[in-house]
Amino acid sequence: MQIEKKDLDNLSSQLIIKIDEKDYTDKVEQKLKEYRKNMEMPGFRKGKVPMNLIKQKYERALIADAVNNQMQDAINTYLQDNKIAILGYPIPSKDQKEIDWATANKFEFNYDLGLAPEIDIDITKLEGITDYKITADKKMLDEEVQKIQQQYGSFSDLEEVKKDSYVLGTFINEAEKINSQTTANMADLTDNAQKALIGKKKGDVVEFDSADLYKDPHTMMHALNIDHDKVHGLAVPLKFEINGVFELKPAEINKELLDKVFGEGKIEDEEGLRKFIKEDIEKQLEQTSDNQLLNDVTDQLIEKTEVALPKDFLIRWIEVDSQGKITGDKAEDEYQKAEKGLKYQLIEEAIAKKYGIKVTYDDLLNLVKDLLKLQMLQYGQALPDEEQINEIAANVLKNEEEVKRLSDQIIKKKLVNVYREHIPLQKKKIGYNKFLDLKKA
Repeated sequence: MQIEKKDLDNLSSQLIIKIDEKDYTDKVEQKLKEYRKNMEMPGFRKGKVPMNLIKQKYERALIADAVNNQMQDAINTYLQDNKIAILGYPIPSKDQKEIDWATANKFEFNYDLGLAPEIDIDITKLEGITDYKITADKKMLDEEVQKIQQQYGSFSDLEEVKKDSYVLGTFINEAEKINSQTTANMADLTDNAQKALIGKKKGDVVEFDSADLYKDPHTMMHALNIDHDKVHGLAVPLKFEINGVFELKPAEINKELLDKVFGEGKIEDEEGLRKFIKEDIEKQLEQTSDNQLLNDVTDQLIEKTEVALPKDFLIRWIEVDSQGKITGDKAEDEYQKAEKGLKYQLIEEAIAKKYGIKVTYDDLLNLVKDLLKLQMLQYGQALPDEEQINEIAANVLKNEEEVKRLSDQIIKKKLVNVYREHIPLQKKKIGYNKFLDLKKA
């Protein structure tokens, strides 16, 4: 077997693979013998069918299979051995001659390659980029403390509905087959719905229009026990039979509650709780800050970095990859849509290679553990011990799609760390609401 690379231009090459009869004969013969050993045919005992009959039936198909496998292995090995980075995958050349699989003993394959360009990037020359440190204000801390107090608070009966009540009742609309018992938080209802309920008592029936009931349609979806597609734009009359009225007495922030929520001795008092919440919120906001920095650096890299692409090859590759469903102008349109993303992918890979960015199993494990702890704290759940966290995290990492998603997160975080270390950034501390206003401007 011979394999030769011919450069077509700076960004595309052609591989010419020649396979002779001697390259595949032994493998085909071995397969034929295996077939004969197990074959049964009328008039012959098992394993005694004449070889010429077996060859007539299977030889050409086995040759085609062996040649194709050998050709694919040859391409992959050649690319790996010669460290050739390509875009997409090799595709048959336009001048590839049709193979007569029924008679040919010698084969020649011509495959085109789109070469990944070499990119040398000096990120230290980027300028005018701000790295925001987003902080949590008192209002955000107050809201989080109130959530904990409400989640662990206690209910008591009320005679009538007040503005801050919880109302247990059943929504009914026979035509829409709605019959759903729920506990409505007055704060979730529209102003008109609140006015209709205030002063009502257990046993009363209140009528509503679903279009003016809940502030958030997703909250109404759960309250009415209906599908997501149905709740948006829903405008039907509803009867609400009041089964009970309650008020929520927020839990007192004391050591007993803090031990219950966060584990014994982890947080001693409200001051410690607020400090913990502030650190937790700002840790979450780091992701927002990271994303902003990543986007700003990405925009400048794409604008200032020249990335030459084998356009003609990639358009043909799109046609081949779509199995002919996308051709001509449509294929070029698809290329134009993908061009910016492909350029950044190459830029990102070049930076990762230059700065040794990679993902380890420990990186993945630690990220999953952090996410699990954060999720449990958000829902007010007590944290399990380290052994249990490790076990849960290990199970999560058995999912290949989840590993890929998490790996992307880790790569982005490591890129951000490299950017902060090597790019002359302008540091700025900013409150969350002011940051949102900045984004709207």
